[in-house]
Amino acid sequence: MKSRPSVSIVHTPRMFGILLLAVSLNAQNESWDSPICTEGILSVPRGSRTVMTCNISNTFTDVSIWLIANGKETAIFKKEPQGNFHWSGWDLQVQGGQAQLVIKDTQDSHTGLYLWQLHGCQKVFRNITLNVSEPLNKDEATDTRLSTSPPDPVKSPQQEARPKTLVGVVVTVVLILGLAGISAVICYRHHHS
Repeated sequence: MKSRPSVSIVHTPRMFGILLLAVSLNAQNESWDSPICTEGILSVPRGSRTVMTCNISNTFTDVSIWLIANGKETAIFKKEPQGNFHWSGWDLQVQGGQAQLVIKDTQDSHTGLYLWQLHGCQKVFRNITLNVSEPLNKDEATDTRLSTSPPDPVKSPQQEARPKTLVGVVVTVVLILGLAGISAVICYRHHHS
């Protein structure tokens, strides 16, 4: 008589528990803010319009922005909720998961490191450096406008997250079906031995 290795059915619930944990972690990752912000260093001519943006995949709870310049830290906007806010030449617009800081007439006093604190489902910090240069004369401004193409539109965080989420769902379904099939075979063999 051949003996078959004994397979414990007790391990099957553990495998399902691990799988459910992986699925729940994937679902939680969908709630991550995934910020996309203006990056690095901006250099703009004095007197021009400056725009800095930060977008997240969730709705902002609040946005804070500090300017660090000449060894001083100044709170420009602190814990602003949804809406439009104005202060000393800065305009902040917070709507849904989009925040935009606009300086209509950029001056030397606007130069420095902008520290953004973004609060959606998590708190995230981003830094943007703004340098102000001499204004362009009319000929240079015309040449610059003709030679630069319009910026590509940035995909919203929701649009970027969808393909990753779909792949995660498909992989999860395949794993569940595979484990269910393996469990059924183990149970079948165990009961017919």
